[in-house]
Amino acid sequence: MQSLSISNLKALLASQKQRAWKLWLILTIAVLSTAISFGLALQGKTLEGLIRGTDTLNLAVTGHPASSLISLKRSGEMPFVVLPSDLITQIDAIETYAEVDAYLERQDEIMTILKGPTVIVGLQPVGRPAFEAEVKVIALRISDFDGSFWVCLFVGLTAFLVGGCVWCLKPDEKVTQVLALNGFGMLIAAVSSSAAFAQPFALPSGMISALTALNHFATVLFGLTTVGIFLLFPKPLISNRQYWLFLAAGVPLLVLDQLRLLSIPSGLIIFCFLVVIAAIGLVAIQFHNTRRAPHLRASLVWMGLAVIASGGIWCVTIAAYALQGQFDTMPESFIFLSFLILYVGIAVGVARFRLFDVGDWALRLFFFTAAALLFICLDAALIYMAGMAQNSAMAVALLVIAFGYLPFRDMLWRRFVRSKTLSENELMGHVLEMAFEPETSQRQVQWQALLQKLFVPLTISPSPVPVSETYIDKDNLHLFVPGHLDTPALQVSYPQSGRGLFAPRHIDLVDHILRLSRKAALGLNAYERGAAEQRQRLAQDLHDDVGAKLVSGLIVADEASRPFIYGALNDIREIAAALVNERAPLDRTLAEIRHEAVRRLDAAKIALEWPLWPEDEAFVELTALQKKALASTVREAITNIIKHSGATCVTALFRIEGEVLRARLVDDGGGFPDAVLDGQSGGQGLKSMMDRIGQMNGKVRLENLAAGASVAFDFPLTPASAFKLGVHA
Repeated sequence: MQSLSISNLKALLASQKQRAWKLWLILTIAVLSTAISFGLALQGKTLEGLIRGTDTLNLAVTGHPASSLISLKRSGEMPFVVLPSDLITQIDAIETYAEVDAYLERQDEIMTILKGPTVIVGLQPVGRPAFEAEVKVIALRISDFDGSFWVCLFVGLTAFLVGGCVWCLKPDEKVTQVLALNGFGMLIAAVSSSAAFAQPFALPSGMISALTALNHFATVLFGLTTVGIFLLFPKPLISNRQYWLFLAAGVPLLVLDQLRLLSIPSGLIIFCFLVVIAAIGLVAIQFHNTRRAPHLRASLVWMGLAVIASGGIWCVTIAAYALQGQFDTMPESFIFLSFLILYVGIAVGVARFRLFDVGDWALRLFFFTAAALLFICLDAALIYMAGMAQNSAMAVALLVIAFGYLPFRDMLWRRFVRSKTLSENELMGHVLEMAFEPETSQRQVQWQALLQKLFVPLTISPSPVPVSETYIDKDNLHLFVPGHLDTPALQVSYPQSGRGLFAPRHIDLVDHILRLSRKAALGLNAYERGAAEQRQRLAQDLHDDVGAKLVSGLIVADEASRPFIYGALNDIREIAAALVNERAPLDRTLAEIRHEAVRRLDAAKIALEWPLWPEDEAFVELTALQKKALASTVREAITNIIKHSGATCVTALFRIEGEVLRARLVDDGGGFPDAVLDGQSGGQGLKSMMDRIGQMNGKVRLENLAAGASVAFDFPLTPASAFKLGVHA
């Protein structure tokens, strides 16, 4: 045992050491990447007072208003006319490779002009003649960086750190390794874009080409690993070897891109479209494969939502700018943010974080996405098809969303989410019915039926571990419910017929039911205590007043009246005992019933054979109601024998079998008429006897013998009575 503990400790220390090393590596790469991004961005140059627009450069010169920059030159040279195409920061937006070469050549020319400390610029003010001015050439400063730089760097670092941390937490899973590689691809894309996103005046063509090649490598790596994640998770569709071959397919794609054999510079954008389509298709396949694994499906839903949301945003944005011929002005930093949604969604799914809320989140995101797409499509249709002004089209679209879509969404939410739970009135009805049920076994049945109705689980079983409060296991597949109202703790497993997961709101619901049940039980107990006090007073008055008068009557009564007075006293004692719910041992109860039967049968000249109760028989206590039912049943049977049988001898047999008292009274009289045995007729006494035994969940059997008749009944001793095995002292 000691060696085993030491080996486990060594394995734990080795695992922690390996995890710490991986975390150090991730942080080191993140710091180096940040430093490289800043280093590349600071290589650019700009002009003092330059303000960069989408397709124009504005410069403020002392003594002149802000003017558009139209040319550059060094002293004594011809001016270099600045074109809108020189301001492109996304080389993939250029349509042909010839235009790419021309763009790179002009970037080198601009960098050559900017080598001096000053340049002469041509400026064109609005409504005034053009003029020239000399301005300083300065190195790009961090404060000059455009917001796109910070967005790009934030997205890259976030993706890499999240992927790396998930890999550290679950280093042995193939999918986390691929996720870390995916985040690394996003980081490379961010680093390679940082120089352009800082928006300098120009960059050397060699740097632009190298960073573009690096960005294309990152794009292919990110795309293939994104598809690869869905090939491996939640259920592997290919082997590890096949996956590495799949990744290797990116090499020829990169070669074709670098050799300019993809026909257009933006060829990798088509690759990105194919990645989104493939990811959505694999999500659909995995959704089918995980139909019997709700925890895996929940992970997949998170990831699928991320793919649909980010992929949809990316595709719609690209298509919108391309259709308007403004692809070169597209804010690429916005595209980075859309892929961050994709990445975080995948990371959350792989890490299996908050899977229990995925159903509600899926509907919320679906409704939000539907509203956004409906608004965009409706606004575009009103502008381009109906010819409405932009402000009017937006107002109409908002009205349609507010008064058309939102009510429809609320109806769907009530239909698919709120209808899954019982209403407060229905829930309260079930709780009261359960709390007021006197039988523990029946109360347990009702409790399990309520849990079944609420969660539709595959199984409900006794909890294998003690449960002090309601909780959910780590996979959200099992809900543990503490015992209450004398029912045992339960384990509720696989909700929604195995297709769902438990959520924190389910814990709140169960706790709410438990609180209501306890309050109802406390209220019932308080009511019963008050009723018991009233019954106690009634029983005492009955015993003290009526009983005392009957005892006084015994003194002056003749021999013929005494049996009736004794019977009345017995009835009063039984009624008083029933009022206070006084328990009585079974052997003493049978002895009292036997004593009364002997007296009555002796008066009727009928012999009685009733063996004494064995001293080693199990000790049983009867409630007052059980005692009353047993005594009244035997009394009614004796009365029937005296009145109708014509018997001369009666035999009474009582024995315990299991948890049932079996009784049989046999006489040697004339027997029962056939109509009585068939149940077609019978006196009020027989009906009363059957009703009393029936209320105790027992059975009565009437039978004619060769000489006489038999009345037999089974009298349950549980659960209403406390059945205690042992020898009665």
